[in-house]
Amino acid sequence: MESQGSSKPYLITFKSINRFFFGSSYSLGEGFYAKSLKFPQPTTVLGCIRNTILAQNNLIEITKIPQKDFLENNEAVKQFTGTSKIETLSDSDDNFGVVERISPVFLIKQAEGKIEDTLFHVPADVVQGERSFLTCYEYEKKEGSAKSSYSGRKINYAILFRKQPKSVNANYYGGRSFWDAYLNKKLLPYDPAYEEDNIFSTYKNVGIERENRKAKTGAFYFKIEYSLRDGFSFGLVIWLKSKNGEDAPLKDGIVILGGERSTFSMKVSLVTRDLLSNPVMERIINGKCDLIDNLSNCTNKEKLIALSPVILDEQSSNGFAKAMEHRIINGLHSIRTVKRANGKEKSEAARMIPAGSIFYPSCSISLSFNWVIPYKIGYNYALRI
Repeated sequence: MESQGSSKPYLITFKSINRFFFGSSYSLGEGFYAKSLKFPQPTTVLGCIRNTILAQNNLIEITKIPQKDFLENNEAVKQFTGTSKIETLSDSDDNFGVVERISPVFLIKQAEGKIEDTLFHVPADVVQGERSFLTCYEYEKKEGSAKSSYSGRKINYAILFRKQPKSVNANYYGGRSFWDAYLNKKLLPYDPAYEEDNIFSTYKNVGIERENRKAKTGAFYFKIEYSLRDGFSFGLVIWLKSKNGEDAPLKDGIVILGGERSTFSMKVSLVTRDLLSNPVMERIINGKCDLIDNLSNCTNKEKLIALSPVILDEQSSNGFAKAMEHRIINGLHSIRTVKRANGKEKSEAARMIPAGSIFYPSCSISLSFNWVIPYKIGYNYALRI
């Protein structure tokens, strides 16, 4: 299956070989508590892929961090991985060489080496009842004068959610059968194997702080890591450019993800039509999930579901918030996304709206959002319903 231009979509799977740790705003640099994210950030994935492409083409060694001058001045490096440094997500240079763009990371369910299903976290309006069944709660719009208890803003309507008091937010990943039912407003299927705690294993460790950290050397720290249980791996779709008749510039291998250098077994294969049986995958592969595009074409009878973290600049964020009639967001994430230009310090934490959040627009809106990198590497993906 070929996409527009000279690129082709490939499915990449990352199977954890051991425990993994993906850094977040909770890091040992700030104190004595470190908790991994469950999913790698898009900048982490892109860095891994670019590094692996260079290593597989004998330009660098996979176990060593390449020198900055070498990456910036070597023409062969630029041919494969482009010129973008991604010092911030607002950078205008989005040239990633043979990498055209990357989808958000999702989960793959496998059995005997074959893909059974692709899984995405369920939307924020899906809750779990007392007997573990799943249900999607609805809302009712009441006309009349109302005041927001959160912002104090006065509006001419109120939103009443029909949510059972004892129900809890579902930490669950839905496959093709779930999304078919959700999109068609049918009874939601439930499989305990797709509960988050049955996909991820958690490891809690106490260690002694060593050098190269801001925390005091020799002090104790608490660290939470994860691994994927048997039958599960991370997945993403990547659009790779190659010359006519040439193989993809990325092959199977052992790769390193994240600042803690966690190891994964990576598999690369062309996207096949069986992946399109999941309606979410079908929309991702066909380029129908750009948040900014969907906002410009939506109506007040639709909703948007974040398939990836959402990050906007201050101006577009304000316009986005004002255009929403209401929203369901289970908290915000503060995540360090990239390194500063000197390469020695971490960036300021960026505040992001997490995947699974739901937005109900009051009208279509054209945002003056000029950041070209976020969508290209897996941020700002949204499903329009």
